[in-house]
Amino acid sequence: MLTRSHTTEIATAVRVILDVVLLNAAFCTAYWLRFYSPLTTIIPVLKGIPPFRSYVVAFPFATVVLLYSFKFFGSYARRWRHDPMNEFFLVTKGMVAGMIALMAITFLLPSTHSEIGIKYSRISFFMLLPLLELYLVPGRLVANGVEKGLYRKSKEKRRMLIIGTGETAARIARYISHNPNLECEIVGFLKCLEEKSSSSRIISPILGGIADFATVIGGGGVDEVLLTNPRLDHDEVMGILNICEKNLINFKHVPDMFEIMTKKFDIVTFDGVPLVGIRRLPLHQPWNRFRKRLFDILGSAAGLVISAPVLSLAALAIKLDSRGPVFYSQERCGEDGKQFRIHKMRTMVENAEKETGPVWAKADDPRCTRVGAFLRRHNIDELPQLYNVFKGDMSLVGPRPERPHFVHRFTEDVPRYMTRHMVKSGVTGWAQVNGLRGDTSVKARLRYDMYYLENWSLLFDLKVIFMTLFARRNAY
Repeated sequence: MLTRSHTTEIATAVRVILDVVLLNAAFCTAYWLRFYSPLTTIIPVLKGIPPFRSYVVAFPFATVVLLYSFKFFGSYARRWRHDPMNEFFLVTKGMVAGMIALMAITFLLPSTHSEIGIKYSRISFFMLLPLLELYLVPGRLVANGVEKGLYRKSKEKRRMLIIGTGETAARIARYISHNPNLECEIVGFLKCLEEKSSSSRIISPILGGIADFATVIGGGGVDEVLLTNPRLDHDEVMGILNICEKNLINFKHVPDMFEIMTKKFDIVTFDGVPLVGIRRLPLHQPWNRFRKRLFDILGSAAGLVISAPVLSLAALAIKLDSRGPVFYSQERCGEDGKQFRIHKMRTMVENAEKETGPVWAKADDPRCTRVGAFLRRHNIDELPQLYNVFKGDMSLVGPRPERPHFVHRFTEDVPRYMTRHMVKSGVTGWAQVNGLRGDTSVKARLRYDMYYLENWSLLFDLKVIFMTLFARRNAY
């Protein structure tokens, strides 16, 4: 029987072995492309072709450097989430750092004709960059598939009891069922008082209410407890935690929004009196705002040029399909709660909200035109917002802007909702690429928006953009 430690060790070994093989395959391919492929007619070799053996002796050293770089960036650490986009960014970070180190070392070598001191082709280095992505990312996906298969065969699973039956509990249960590498199995759920239960069939079996917690734990068969309802009062949570500690059961819980926001805080003193406050977000720093704005200008300008043919065809289709304008504008709330007009392509019949007033779009919305349904399904209707980004009303990535009608309502009903307006709104966002679009939980979206705000980086923005381009889930 495979134990957890054996499974992890085998999976890591498979990943490292595949990396070693594919790294050396990429090195050999780069050498061939530079010196023997048809590309030599475009980029001629001017100083003669170096012997292959002079490169072969360097392969082990280059392999070790890149493997260490991948390890440094967490490629071989156990992860709960394996998907192509995460692997792409892990490979990219490790590859760029490793290649910079290799280029620095080889460029400093003495210019002699000995096999040890030979100068390596700079062009072959640059050819190696896309080759590493081309070889390693599919290799990582194969390794991830092997790892999932090993975890499915593992019999040593942690038995989890989930307290709560709401949408958060359903979302976590669904994620556990789709990720065998978590090595968890859910033994059941406990219902909390005054909690709206999810309609998902995955919420099963329900073993009772929260008052039955001690009895369920006393029966054995539980290794871990997960509390998904952050609204329990302090005494109830402490009671659950005490029972878990007495039975040596691991305890985790979904934090409320205040806990998420205050995981990083600043302490200052006024005349010896300590004052605790929430730490400023990364995008409050002028240098980060400048970098993000420059990225938005360049990205939106390129996006407008590239999407111009698509927008032209979409505009023609809208005109032929239904009466009304091609584009429409709508008031939205952006940074600091200031209102601006967002631009989109019309996907609904004219005056769609004349009788209903402001309402969210939903799946199979009867107000959508035939062309509009297609545009929404492929997010083409959102492309005019690139103009909003170029103007400075929005950013490429950030919390999605809402209409003032909904903002006023959510501000009253959802604690700390206005915090998401501390930065510019985005064409796409971390909540949206994780499936939270349209008529979905506002609190869940806020949780994802806050995670983005606290962990912002340009690399994070790039990741969200790539996930948006290749997303398979859509709200409509």
